[in-house]
Amino acid sequence: MKYRFEITRRDFRHLSSGRVLYHAPRMTAFPVRLASEIAQRCFALLQQKGCQGPYIVYDPCCGGAYLLTVIGFLHRTSIGELIGSDLDSQILEIARKNLSLLTPRGLLQRKEELSQYVQEYGKESHLEALSSIEHLLKAVSNTPLSCTCFQHDITLVSSQVPVRNANIVITDLPYGNLVQWQSQSEDPIRALFDNIYQVLDLTCSVVAIVADKKQHLQHKRFTRVQFLKIGKRQVALFEPVITGSPTVPSVG
Repeated sequence: MKYRFEITRRDFRHLSSGRVLYHAPRMTAFPVRLASEIAQRCFALLQQKGCQGPYIVYDPCCGGAYLLTVIGFLHRTSIGELIGSDLDSQILEIARKNLSLLTPRGLLQRKEELSQYVQEYGKESHLEALSSIEHLLKAVSNTPLSCTCFQHDITLVSSQVPVRNANIVITDLPYGNLVQWQSQSEDPIRALFDNIYQVLDLTCSVVAIVADKKQHLQHKRFTRVQFLKIGKRQVALFEPVITGSPTVPSVG
């Protein structure tokens, strides 16, 4: 994969999962550089359409909201709202904690928590995390950023998702040994595409889906506009086909 935006490797240790951002069993981390690259590709596609931010960003399989939180820290000025949903109610507790870190209050609460850990355990990792909080506080303004998450199975057929006019849908689909689909749907990816279509601002939106290479990412309501391979992952970017408009052939 050739990076277009995150060309130079940067130090993202302050955003490492489990350092300041919360981590839990069965929760996947995501490469920060890749997350930033995908987000910026989405921004660029929207800007080519004449759609300026800030954007509404929705992750329908958010897990612990690590991906959303990272994007929120790195690209706050381009984002107006972050929304996450997941079927797992327990992992959503972590999601809420992570999204709270995008506020000064949330970071200061995390600072108190880590300071207590330093007193109790004296670990170097906790001291390093406190240092990272000081760095992240500089990136978080007092301007409110709307962040919400809720329990929902995006793979239910004819699911009514309480999200409207999303500009960016970005998600890392469950795969591998750590996280598996919990859905009872016979074709969860097709149902996911069907339901995503309903939440989009059709004239001003892009969908970015990350999956393992075995998953077949295609749907009649979407045109693939970019396709990337990196390690065991594939990343596909789609634009919705507006009813009554001709379908544009997909490109790599």
